[in-house]
Amino acid sequence: MTLAPDLTRDKFFAALHEFGMEAERADWAVVYYAGHGMEIGGVNYLIPVDARLKADSDAETQAVALEQVIAAVAGARKLRLVMLDACRDNPFEKTMQRTIALKLVNRGFSNIEPEAGFMVVYAAKHGETALDGDSPNSPFATVLARVIKEPKLEVRKLFDVVRDDVWKATNRTQQPFTYGSLPGREDFYFVAGR
Repeated sequence: MTLAPDLTRDKFFAALHEFGMEAERADWAVVYYAGHGMEIGGVNYLIPVDARLKADSDAETQAVALEQVIAAVAGARKLRLVMLDACRDNPFEKTMQRTIALKLVNRGFSNIEPEAGFMVVYAAKHGETALDGDSPNSPFATVLARVIKEPKLEVRKLFDVVRDDVWKATNRTQQPFTYGSLPGREDFYFVAGR
């Protein structure tokens, strides 16, 4: 397990490169990202701590495209999972110059369709923002931390339970959403049971 908090863009890429090399030797590759993320011109970006997006076009050089995170898990032999707990409001909205003729989304990520064998879980459905919550952790993180410990809960079902529990905990204001599909002939468990 690798923990990489408060990454600058350069450290983010270095961590992804190192993780990608480890993933090539693993059955499972799982990334959990908590922080800011946004969609610009049809591309989903994760925002490093040193990003200074004065214009929307700066995202290419100052942020990390979600596709780069997905590529880091690609080498795993069985489970390829990315979880995004990103509040996804645009922290630069008031000052960011808009130069791209394409749509700039102020809230949420855009919809994605990862290829077979990948699962990407958003803390809130595309186009919506995830809540920070009133506790030290977000509603998504709080529910995930509880549910992931349940034995004999297959990963696909696990995220159905997380979705339902977050939806209930946020009074139907935040709905996690899962994109992609894992291999169908195998079940995956964080806790297999006894």
